[in-house]
Amino acid sequence: MPTSTQAVAPYAPRLYQGLAEETNDVSYTPNQTTVREVQWNMANLPSASSLESAATTSWKPLIIVLAAVILVAAVAAVATPFLIAYFKTGTIVQLMQKSFKGQQERAHACTLLQHQQQVQQLLLQHQRRQPLQLQPQPQQLHQRRQQQPQRRPLPLRHLRPQPLRQRQLQQVTANLPAACSSYTTISDSTRRVSYTTFVGCDSSSFSSSGMWVRFTGSGGTTIPTYAPGISVCGTSATGWYASALPSSGATVSGTLCYDWGTTCQWSSSIQVANCNTYYVYLLYPSPVCNLRVCTV
Repeated sequence: MPTSTQAVAPYAPRLYQGLAEETNDVSYTPNQTTVREVQWNMANLPSASSLESAATTSWKPLIIVLAAVILVAAVAAVATPFLIAYFKTGTIVQLMQKSFKGQQERAHACTLLQHQQQVQQLLLQHQRRQPLQLQPQPQQLHQRRQQQPQRRPLPLRHLRPQPLRQRQLQQVTANLPAACSSYTTISDSTRRVSYTTFVGCDSSSFSSSGMWVRFTGSGGTTIPTYAPGISVCGTSATGWYASALPSSGATVSGTLCYDWGTTCQWSSSIQVANCNTYYVYLLYPSPVCNLRVCTV
């Protein structure tokens, strides 16, 4: 292994020369301390690779800045035509809208002007065709009034209310069945389908030979045409009409059913007459007790 003196041999002449010049002593020999200093200086000398890396590192920021500038310029070059076209398009659309509105306004004004001219022409034509009418003098008006026939005042009998047409009433009455003028009126609120308190039955309410009945009042005016259910109408088994009703001025025979378990547990035949504004029923006593006719 070479000694420290041999390691610095290539640099010794220069070092000795410098020291000799400073000390003016040619016989100067390096000591141990001077050799170490030279070794330390040799170790701190930069290598070729470090110099290359330092040169490369100094160029990196410039390259990054240059690349960013190029990228921004490219984006601007690409986006600028689109922005110009966008703004131009908006301006063109606004101009077109303004021109269209102006055309509409001008067309509307022209139309109004044409209408006014047509109206003026029609007025002129009408004035030319129709001669001027002079207002009559007061004497002429008086003569005209005298020439007009005087109207006679209406007699008082026309102001009185007209009497009822008895013939029509007689005809209507003649067309109705006889039962419409001969019946018994029953006004019983306990027969209503909503009445739930027990009252009794119809075993003695009607004549055994039949009785024409008209129902009136708050209890109802007609027999229901549906089964109202049990334990209503003031009884247990409820009576309802299970046939078709007659037309105006007609009389038909039908079936009166009593609802108890089934909707027609008991039944009896009755007659119904249509008196235009109301019905009358030919009813008979119920077959058994706790059966009663309902009304609505």
